[in-house]
Amino acid sequence: MPIAVQIKELVDNREMEVPYNFDDITNLKRFGVPGFSRAIYTASLDRLWDENISGSVLDENNRPAQKSMSAFRWSLYRILKLQVALSKMFVGYEEQVRMTLACAIAQEPVLFVGKPGVAKTELAVNFFNGIGLRKPRAEASEGELKNKYFEYLLSSFTIPEELFGPLDLNLFSQGIVTRINDNMVTGKLVRGVFLDEIFNASSSILNTLLTLINERRYFDRGMFQDADLRVFIGASNRTPAGKYGSGDGMGGGRSGEFEAFYDRFTVRLYFPTPQELHESQPYEVAEAYAMIDKVSRDRFMERLTCEHPGDFSELATLNDVLLLGRVLGKVQIDSGLDDLKNRLVTGLAMNRPGRDLCLMSPRKPNKLRPIMIADALLLDLEKIRDEHVRQGGQAGTAYDGLNTERLLEYVLQKPKVAMHNLRVFNHIWDYEGDRRRLADEVQILLENGS
Repeated sequence: MPIAVQIKELVDNREMEVPYNFDDITNLKRFGVPGFSRAIYTASLDRLWDENISGSVLDENNRPAQKSMSAFRWSLYRILKLQVALSKMFVGYEEQVRMTLACAIAQEPVLFVGKPGVAKTELAVNFFNGIGLRKPRAEASEGELKNKYFEYLLSSFTIPEELFGPLDLNLFSQGIVTRINDNMVTGKLVRGVFLDEIFNASSSILNTLLTLINERRYFDRGMFQDADLRVFIGASNRTPAGKYGSGDGMGGGRSGEFEAFYDRFTVRLYFPTPQELHESQPYEVAEAYAMIDKVSRDRFMERLTCEHPGDFSELATLNDVLLLGRVLGKVQIDSGLDDLKNRLVTGLAMNRPGRDLCLMSPRKPNKLRPIMIADALLLDLEKIRDEHVRQGGQAGTAYDGLNTERLLEYVLQKPKVAMHNLRVFNHIWDYEGDRRRLADEVQILLENGS
């Protein structure tokens, strides 16, 4: 029996029961409709995990092949395709791509940090496009239900209206305080938010986002309303702790007014330049720039040759992300891993090197757990790339063999959280200059605890 769910929707201004059949998960467009988001949370978890659904998979030559997989595996297959495509596009940022996907699956906000020009914004935008989210456009059909994302560049002069929408003056004159939030951060079907130069805004602006990030709710008309937001990405050239440096950042309490907001970003991803990544080794740096030029030239030329450049391909849907998040509790965890994780948390909280590198609040380990599990679902592309290079291949060709057949082989394996998934702890630094020291400290604590 196919997995079917009945939910209520407004159709022609009438509330009607609308069926969503999970056989449609094999079709990217049908499964991507907004209504399926609610259906995912009402469907049986065991059936999403175990019950096979037959459908057609297109290989690299657009030849269809029939496959039978559970809903969980259909979603994972598409997310892995997106992971490979983004990793090919953003040379040297395989880890940033993987952790962005893991945070999205776990529905935890993620912060991008790096110098100007390292593709922070481009990765965020292409990631949103890759899961079917689009910027609201004036030419979109009126009434068309599409999942969207909100993107904005913050400054010290940003006011609440720029994020939440203007006050409804007609209702305000009647004593009702509400905002016209269409296409804003709390707007209907705004599933993703990307805020650039996020720490340029005032603390009063950022603190209005705390409840939205934590609880996916916002205050309106004297009560809390549910927001549609699911994926939140912030970006900055540097962190609030960056101006104080090692040992005197968040843990030292001198980041001041941004501390509460900054702590919401459990995972902070640093985007190094090729010089930083390869430690200024001339051959490796030259190869990195050559590869960046190769994969980027078509995108930059498109801006000159097209009136309106196209969006990055929709390889998955937001519903794939939500479905994977719902089944995280079904993923097997190696015995003893929780004990090792707890020893790692204690070490970073108690040892002087760890305390200087990151603030281990009680909330942080709980938030890291689903991210760690989500990481176990994804491909270890850095390992594949390094092995390919050791065998004499070029880094840029490392993923050429990850065709449809190889991805399906991986998808059909039983996922398991292992010790290497604790690498998420490498990304909880307070000051970006301490990220390597934190990784070293994490490695020492793991070796002593394993």
